[in-house]
Amino acid sequence: MNKPLITALLLLLVVGVSAQVLTCHDIQYTENPSGDSPYAGQTVTVQGIVTAERLYTGTSATNYGFVISDPEGGPWSGLLIFTNRYFPNVGDLVEVSGTIVEYYGLTEMSPTTSYQVISSGNPLPAPSIITTAQLASADAEQWECCFVRVENGTITSMPDSFNVFKVNNSTAACAVDDQCFDRTGFSWPSMALGQVWERIQGVVDYHQSTGFKINPRNMQDIIQESNIGNATISIPTVNGTLKEAVQVAVNTSKINLNWYVSSFTTTIKIDPNRIKYQGVTVDETTVLSYAPEVEISAAGDLITFSYLSQEPIVSGEDEKPLFYMMLEPQVYGEALIEIDSFKYENTQLALLYHGSVITKIGKNIAYLNISRQDGPKNIFNPEMGEKITIEYGCKTGTTGVNTKAIVRIYDAQGRLVSTPVNKTIASSFGVERVLWDGRDTNMRLLPAGLYYCHLEVIDRSSGAKEKTVQPIVIKTKLK
Repeated sequence: MNKPLITALLLLLVVGVSAQVLTCHDIQYTENPSGDSPYAGQTVTVQGIVTAERLYTGTSATNYGFVISDPEGGPWSGLLIFTNRYFPNVGDLVEVSGTIVEYYGLTEMSPTTSYQVISSGNPLPAPSIITTAQLASADAEQWECCFVRVENGTITSMPDSFNVFKVNNSTAACAVDDQCFDRTGFSWPSMALGQVWERIQGVVDYHQSTGFKINPRNMQDIIQESNIGNATISIPTVNGTLKEAVQVAVNTSKINLNWYVSSFTTTIKIDPNRIKYQGVTVDETTVLSYAPEVEISAAGDLITFSYLSQEPIVSGEDEKPLFYMMLEPQVYGEALIEIDSFKYENTQLALLYHGSVITKIGKNIAYLNISRQDGPKNIFNPEMGEKITIEYGCKTGTTGVNTKAIVRIYDAQGRLVSTPVNKTIASSFGVERVLWDGRDTNMRLLPAGLYYCHLEVIDRSSGAKEKTVQPIVIKTKLK
């Protein structure tokens, strides 16, 4: 074989190996008694769904990363990406490159060299139901960074100085920690020794002093007692397309037959400038067999759903859709969906978890949207303390370290008066926002008049630039 052909084949082999995208299972699975990854010390690319958007690994506010999982879940399915450089959302499918290291017994990727959000709003893997003894055993390594759940656990120790407590539902106890929470002033719900909690779930990390620990990601991951008052209602984050209706679930936790629930009332709040309500549906996947009654406020921001049945409302599983709302995104970015209130029968629920619809920019544009919550969208009065929202963004997939956004404000004579934004776009869905108070670079209030908001986005990797401009009017109060 001639030398040029051999060289070409070697290059193809190298490219093929370096381009390989691994799973979390590929990286984590090991038969080494130490638990070290077979990829330790190597630079790899891995793909997974974000199951925890923050997991601290120490006491510092900057020592954290996010956890990804293979879509099917199970043992060996999770990995910590140790970086505070990127900010994904739970449900994002991401592809990350970096070096696999062993940090005091915990396998993680650090540092990272590239990051891309492939899609958002993906369903999370189901938590693996395990016993506390499995996290205390010699085989616990397989659950490192995985999404797990223990049920009917008895409190065997109270929170210590590090906020760690222990539960036991088997032959040995395991630790529960608060590493996914902002721990400034955080405390667990009240508890007592011997108390049995219905459910604790979260991602698993490791520390040499306490071993493998479950880290709930939010209070929805904990159910202390199985009763109607502790039921949870949640709305997921889903992907949308501009001006096209998307189906959004209103999910419930388990509803037992002996709770005798046959009715509910809920009010859901949206911003009709960002997303519009288009209807309600039920199907074979929902708890309800027919649609609830709907009442919409005059402003279109409050939607009330009422349901009354002759038959009990029963659900044998968590995160089961009660019904679906059809919502149509009006702008790019994130549109919040808030559960204002929810009652099963006459019981007001406290565990309500909001969701959103994320509409990504799919084309190479500089996206600019100027708005106010009330009144004309691009007119405001800084003298009255009013501010205006400037949303800016670019095509998803070019965010992260690659794209810089510069927002400049010019007066009617073309003079630069303010630069509210000069930064890298870090949002996983490509759209960010800033509130502008009508002040110039010297923090002086600008006079009334016509101004122009100019956006420039710069792709660092290619040097490509996109630009756009929109007017802003600063008004003054009438004398």
